[in-house]
Amino acid sequence: MVVGKRVELHVPFVTILKIALSLLLFAAIVKLLPVIVMLVVSVLLAVTLQPVADWLVVRGARRGLAVGAIGFVLIALLVMFFAVIFPAMKAQLSELTRNLPEIEARVTTALPPLAPLIRTLVARLNVLKPVDLQSWMQRGLSVGMFAAKATTAMVLSVVLTLYFLLEGRDFYAWLVSYVPRRYRKRVAETASESSKVVMAYMRGQVITCALCGIWVYAMLMLLHVPAALPLAAMATIADIIPVVGTIIMTLPGVAVAFIVTPLAAFEVLVGYLLYHLIENYMVIPHVYGRQMRLSTIGVLLSVTIGGYLLGVAGAVLALPFVAAYPTIERLWLGSYLAPETIEDHAALHDENADSETTDEVLGTTTEEGH
Repeated sequence: MVVGKRVELHVPFVTILKIALSLLLFAAIVKLLPVIVMLVVSVLLAVTLQPVADWLVVRGARRGLAVGAIGFVLIALLVMFFAVIFPAMKAQLSELTRNLPEIEARVTTALPPLAPLIRTLVARLNVLKPVDLQSWMQRGLSVGMFAAKATTAMVLSVVLTLYFLLEGRDFYAWLVSYVPRRYRKRVAETASESSKVVMAYMRGQVITCALCGIWVYAMLMLLHVPAALPLAAMATIADIIPVVGTIIMTLPGVAVAFIVTPLAAFEVLVGYLLYHLIENYMVIPHVYGRQMRLSTIGVLLSVTIGGYLLGVAGAVLALPFVAAYPTIERLWLGSYLAPETIEDHAALHDENADSETTDEVLGTTTEEGH
């Protein structure tokens, strides 16, 4: 019988220190996650607005003046929203909350299977009635703190965007100085191609979201559906989220349209779906360009993972990073992957790829006549 020997495990102090620092870094990242998201948003906005600033500089404006003009426009848009659009939305929402019992009755009568869901939604929306909302805001310090944080985040995002426009090149050079010189050309190429992806994404989002909001507002006004402005604003925001956003914007619009007639609700449903088809098959291929060609599966996985990690912000911000992956794969992972992997991915990513290309990659191509 062999007697077990005593085993001593010696962990170097340096290893313990590295583990402790790694945990501390992870905790700091989790704690600073809202700030990191705000920085990412600011960088995306700065990259998107960079061509505008360059255009003004080429035409004789000083860099500071060009950035100041962009800042003035951004602030003017925020002021216009809070001074003009927000009060109108608030008034229409107040009217809508008074009609919640009628909406509940009409929808549950027309669509009995949805009755439990509608009752739950109406019960939750009842807390937004003007009187309740006013007393809630007077009592709830947390609501005021949330509003202050949201406002501060918006202001800081605009300020950071302007500073990135003004000093972004110097800041980028400072960061690149940490990279060994033999990798800097590759870093520059990665940054250049990734910026094209970001600009395509942001340009596409602005165009598609604006068109969605205009379409929904015009449709609801034409059908005399109440709360057209808040519903259009919801559609504009929800359109940022691929696939899932269509459901988020459609259900409230159809439910509110029942106040008019069931026929109007059906017409609203058809209108939402019609815009979704037009956007997917006509608008998006033109405004996004080749840089943002993602499969539906890729979009769903990106939105799901990003949303699970960071909520709505993660679902929205995941797509440009996923779209930039082919560049990262080609420039940084090529030496770790088989040569045919890069070639096959490039072939599948090509806009002219068809089922024959897929068969070739899968190795299932058969000879003609067999």
